[in-house]
Amino acid sequence: MQKIIDENRGGVERMDKVKLYSKSFENDEQGTFHLSYFLLIRSAEQGQVFGVAVQKSDDSGMAEEDAVEGMFENREEAEAFLFRLSEGLALPLELTALCDDYISGKENEDVNKKAQEAS
Repeated sequence: MQKIIDENRGGVERMDKVKLYSKSFENDEQGTFHLSYFLLIRSAEQGQVFGVAVQKSDDSGMAEEDAVEGMFENREEAEAFLFRLSEGLALPLELTALCDDYISGKENEDVNKKAQEAS
């Protein structure tokens, strides 16, 4: 587990970053890449909130990373989402769009459920 420190807040610990999955794949043009999928954990007044991060690196070092913080209130849901990302070999540049799609899907489920309950 890696601790992320916020230097702008006097070195206050910001969150934990836990690597859950790691995958490697070969790209004919650029060689071998490594994908790492992280669970982000932040303490909040009401408990903990969870986010996700995806890191892509090559043999020479990190190439790119993206993260979405505070997306989940439930750790199991966050881990399940992260598992799906790793199975699909999601790249960092796709993370924001995939998170948006997930949130939209959850909102649609809630609307449909409320509509069914009302009828």
